[in-house]
Amino acid sequence: MKSITIMSAAIASAASAVFAYDLTGVPTQEILGLTGPTKGAWLNAKVVATQPLETEGIAALAGRNLRTRFWAIGGPDGIVPIHEHSERPAMFTVASGEVYEYSSLEDEPILHKAGGLAKESGELAHWWHNGGDETVHLIAFDLQPVADDFAAVPVSPIPAAPDFDLPEAKGVQHDLLGVVDIGAHFNGAYGEDWALTTYRTTIEPGGVFPDFTKQGEPLQVFVWAGEVQEHRSDIAVPVTLPQREGSNLANGATAYWTNTGDTNAELYFGVIEPLSEVEGITPVGILAHGEH
Repeated sequence: MKSITIMSAAIASAASAVFAYDLTGVPTQEILGLTGPTKGAWLNAKVVATQPLETEGIAALAGRNLRTRFWAIGGPDGIVPIHEHSERPAMFTVASGEVYEYSSLEDEPILHKAGGLAKESGELAHWWHNGGDETVHLIAFDLQPVADDFAAVPVSPIPAAPDFDLPEAKGVQHDLLGVVDIGAHFNGAYGEDWALTTYRTTIEPGGVFPDFTKQGEPLQVFVWAGEVQEHRSDIAVPVTLPQREGSNLANGATAYWTNTGDTNAELYFGVIEPLSEVEGITPVGILAHGEH
């Protein structure tokens, strides 16, 4: 994602917790040594966008999609059931609320607060619990096997318009939140030299954020707060992206986003890009398991 990068102080916050959810009488199963509930509760997940990576010409990632989902975990006692991530690296940003994560890599549950990020990589099983009254909202980007992604829609390549001009960035705070080394996740057997990355971008009223994507580096955007206009090289007329909606940018298209409102717009990006693009950049606010 070749774009303006202005680093800021870390916002994400998480800590080990002594709180423990009582599983007595709850249907459970054990995965990778972790016991957790098998059924979800007060849970809603919306697929915002999905992009087959084979159509991007990324042979190393054939058979998988870049996917964006928006999660709501109600409370109290909202549950995301136990599951594992060996075939599906992912990153979750906590947009609002506080939620406990029970992980096979940690002895105690992890408290994730609004603004924090969890990187789900390697041999990991986990489940989530919202013990408070406030609904927790999560923004998730993952690398989903195509065979398991029933929301996948084939995408035909659309050439970028050659005369599409990108404006200069203005009134933007753009941070790299986290990086998953896909090759390392699969122990070198798949996706070598590619990364799944997450960015948070704040656009001030009247501000503009351009993206310099290219073929083989698709991205998806989710608007958490505010409203933006999306100007794309593959669509003649700008479209409005309201709060809690998103879009998919692929097949070599470029775009820029303008904030025409009177409050800050907060956007999250999930990107597939070469690992070399983010080498030497320190993510802000990242929480990988074991880094508390």
